[in-house]
Amino acid sequence: MKKKIISLFATIIIVAMIIFVVQDRFNTEKIIKTIEEQTGLKIELIDKNMWSFYPTISYSNSNANIEHNNNSLSIYNANIQINRNYWPLSPFLIKIKTPIINYEGMELRDAFMQIKYINNIVHIKSFKGKIVEGNIQAKGDINLDDKKHFNFQGQFNNISLNTLLKQSQVARWNRVNIKLSSPSFNISGNLHEGKNWVNSLIGTSSIEGSMYFTSTDEERFGAAFLSLLVEKIPNLTPISQSIDFLLSTYANTPSSINGILTLKNGSIESDKILITNKKGKSILNGSYNFLKNNINGTIYFYKENEVLLEATLQGEIENPQILVAGKIFSDQEEQPPQDIMQLLKKGLNSFIEKILTNNE
Repeated sequence: MKKKIISLFATIIIVAMIIFVVQDRFNTEKIIKTIEEQTGLKIELIDKNMWSFYPTISYSNSNANIEHNNNSLSIYNANIQINRNYWPLSPFLIKIKTPIINYEGMELRDAFMQIKYINNIVHIKSFKGKIVEGNIQAKGDINLDDKKHFNFQGQFNNISLNTLLKQSQVARWNRVNIKLSSPSFNISGNLHEGKNWVNSLIGTSSIEGSMYFTSTDEERFGAAFLSLLVEKIPNLTPISQSIDFLLSTYANTPSSINGILTLKNGSIESDKILITNKKGKSILNGSYNFLKNNINGTIYFYKENEVLLEATLQGEIENPQILVAGKIFSDQEEQPPQDIMQLLKKGLNSFIEKILTNNE
């Protein structure tokens, strides 16, 4: 009996020592401090920490907030679960579920991450979430070395570009509505460069989606009236034909988008984005610079497989200029380029009134 008591007592001491050692290695304050030092993330544990030591070591907290120290990233009400086998070299298995992730104003809802951490590398086995009406799925790795290099692959579906630009306070587009999907994208970069980390981004993404350009009854009436003035003022022929072509081909008509985007040097670039509908097609070549927040490109509008109109895009993405040229203008005397978007924004009627006044 005495031996049994001693054995039992020894077993209790050994188990207690194991639990003490395990808890020390799983000390949440130490883990949080390490994460904050390596990633710049601040973690606030709101609910009580829950532990389990059989059959594996597991930790959970059902309510945690995570923020980056530059306030660019916020994760609220996250449910965190961490699991690890007793074998010293085994990885940490982490699951994070949160109702909302906010990055630079852009919101990701109902997000879920499944992560494996070992040898200073974060392997994101699965990342899922909803963005406005769409969703995104991805996987990848983050190496927590000095450069903090990362690489992700995945896909996204039916994401509203208008909403993302509005949420991030980059632009508000009221006339054009664009939704994009990608069956395959990959992106890599280095997080150690601070706010300039976007310059390190490299990647490609095949895209498909939809575009809808809205016009008003006033604009269509103005276009019709402008065409009547051509007989009186022949110099109006190019601008009249341009507006009539754009409105009759693309206004209030759904169009599809297909192409490939390339990400490098802080810009998104493409040499061929195809925009088509039942009435016509166009091809966009251009780039968007993240840091300068401007767009630079050319749209070629086709009629019967021949370029009828060229439009140069330039300026801030919020309100870029669309300067027209092309075959419509080829037989005309040299004229300053017209900004189609400004004509539509200020109103065709005011443009017509100005012309009539100047020609009286």
